Amino acid sequence: MATAMAMRRSVTALSQSALAPSSWPGYRRIFRAVCSSAWQDGESEAAVRDIVCFGAGSLDEVGSSLDRLNLAFSPALVRRVVDSCSERSDSGRRLLRFLSWCRSKNPGGLGDREHDRVIAVLAQMGDLTAMRIAVGDGEKDGRRMTPETFTAVVEALVKAGREDEAVRLFRGLERQKLLPQQSVGAGGEGIWSSSLAMVQALCMKGYAREAQGVVWHHKSELSTEPMVSIVQRSLLHGWCIHGNAKEARRVLDDIKSSGCPLGLPSLNDFLNCVCHRNLKFNTSALVPEAMDILTEMRSCGVTPAASSFNILLSCLGRARRVKEAYRILYLMREGKEACSPDWVSYYLVVKVLFLTGRIIRGKRLIDDMLENGVPPTAKFFHGLTGILCGTEEVDHALDMLKIMKSCQLVDTHTYDLLIEKLCRNGSFEIGKELWDDATKSGIVLGCSEDLLDPLKTEVFRPVRPAESRTSENHRSLFHFECTLNFMDTSQEQQDFGVLLKQGAEGRVFVSTFVRQKCVIKERFSKKYRHPLLDSKLTLKRLNAEARCITKARRLGVPTPVLYAVDPLPHTLTFEYVDGLCVKDILLGFGSDGINEERLNDIATQIGNAVGKLHDGGLVHGDLTTSNMMIKNNTNQLVLIDFGLSFTSAIPEDKAVDLYVLERALISMHSSCGDVMGKILSAYRKASRQWCSTTNKLAQVRQRGRKRTMIG
Repeated sequence: MATAMAMRRSVTALSQSALAPSSWPGYRRIFRAVCSSAWQDGESEAAVRDIVCFGAGSLDEVGSSLDRLNLAFSPALVRRVVDSCSERSDSGRRLLRFLSWCRSKNPGGLGDREHDRVIAVLAQMGDLTAMRIAVGDGEKDGRRMTPETFTAVVEALVKAGREDEAVRLFRGLERQKLLPQQSVGAGGEGIWSSSLAMVQALCMKGYAREAQGVVWHHKSELSTEPMVSIVQRSLLHGWCIHGNAKEARRVLDDIKSSGCPLGLPSLNDFLNCVCHRNLKFNTSALVPEAMDILTEMRSCGVTPAASSFNILLSCLGRARRVKEAYRILYLMREGKEACSPDWVSYYLVVKVLFLTGRIIRGKRLIDDMLENGVPPTAKFFHGLTGILCGTEEVDHALDMLKIMKSCQLVDTHTYDLLIEKLCRNGSFEIGKELWDDATKSGIVLGCSEDLLDPLKTEVFRPVRPAESRTSENHRSLFHFECTLNFMDTSQEQQDFGVLLKQGAEGRVFVSTFVRQKCVIKERFSKKYRHPLLDSKLTLKRLNAEARCITKARRLGVPTPVLYAVDPLPHTLTFEYVDGLCVKDILLGFGSDGINEERLNDIATQIGNAVGKLHDGGLVHGDLTTSNMMIKNNTNQLVLIDFGLSFTSAIPEDKAVDLYVLERALISMHSSCGDVMGKILSAYRKASRQWCSTTNKLAQVRQRGRKRTMIG
């Protein structure tokens, strides 16, 4: 009778609890079990699982609801409930409360295996707070985690960016001698397995410096094979992810000197690190340094794979170095690199061709890929279709769809992309045809059919920026007032004056400014760039050149006087320098009255000018004899063309500046003798920082014109 009364009180309490709405999945099961005065097989487990994994209400009510069931838990029941909670990502705190309830009922009844499983599930859910509380409870009870659970815990912390907390946890377990023990038969106390897991978890996310500290404190445990090679490869991967090519090179040399085998993944990591560093700082060194690393791979007995070349092709594509990327692919196709390209190689080259407007050439390359028997994937065509849609080349994007269908490939995302793009552009008829084609082929589309309705879909109308329209209207009005009978190109030249020279970045005209003879330098637009990006880059470089030449003049370096900066047509107006460039003067050495005395005077002026420039923190960037002039009336040296100048106090940059000048003198003026020696003699007298620069110059001479060199 007393038992029946207790059951009825449990039913009443559950009915009034916020955890027992009629819509709760386990409510009827618990209600039926309690009313029948006995739990059926499996009902106890289902009832606990419903409360812990699917229940509603506050966390405090979890324990009270479990108390009302009047159940005695067992380790097997705990394991099954924990496994059920692992399928839900939002039940971490309720699972932690269930763990506390079990410990309060029977502190010794919860085994290490069950507690370990709870921690692993919390780490899998990503509930780091609950996981850290469970780990702390285990430390208080003196529980030791298994290697698998410890690895899951530290990986979860490092993945969340809490690498310092992971290291503190490792140190705390080490002090309490609770680090996981290694497997039976492996020998030792197991410290090395925990430290190895710690190193690998840190290096996986690029925290190589913290991993280096762990290795240093446990070098006695990690000094045996195969731990040494695993640790070194992990550190190499960590430094590469971090982007520190210098430390990665050091670790790579240590691996080679120790005789440990190097695999393709490790060398690809280093190649990726160097390529991305050059992509950021010195794109001209991309191919030379990558080829050096590929040669080094072959010397180590590792044959470069297509994935190795794809790393280089990806960086070349991001730098828009089309010719070099196409050249690398050509060498792979011809078998000169002992590696055949895969579809990713073709995709990376075709992608950069499409982005730079070389669409026909890119489509020919796709045809060559299919003729060579390289099978593409649906992802290949989806990526190229997205690029063409983004550059408003919808007709060519439809051609990609036709080629994809000819290859018997089906991709829902490509159809969705094209249909939405066509409808947003107002081509509802073509979009409807693609919809019908996909429906007939049995393709389930992800886009809405409302896109095909012109009344529901807003058509995109591209509008040019107001600044661009104003600039263009201003130029058109100016051209109209000047002349109506010339083409646009001749109009632009006629507006600025007489064309003197044209280079890769701009044109130089001779004109007048306030009735004085002047030189106008125009930075023209690049058609392969997006108009908005081109306008921003051109204006940025125009202002940078104006700032650098003004700063150089303040430093006492003879430069042309800057009269005006016009941001609309992107022009700089300079003083007209009446004289010859140093290149023409030195080419006439030995004739035309060019004697040794004048040569020494020119070399001294060059050294003094460059010394003042470098001491002021300026690097010219293009120190050649073509960018130096001698005035006819005063024989004074004048530096011109600061288009590649930049501010830098690094001796490396200054040394490269001098090296460019040295190579120009050797290639063009070798008959003039040791001109560079005379220039450096004057440079030492004019520069206060000559020692560090000349020391770096010696290193630059050994490796050539590479601003970034690893090793």
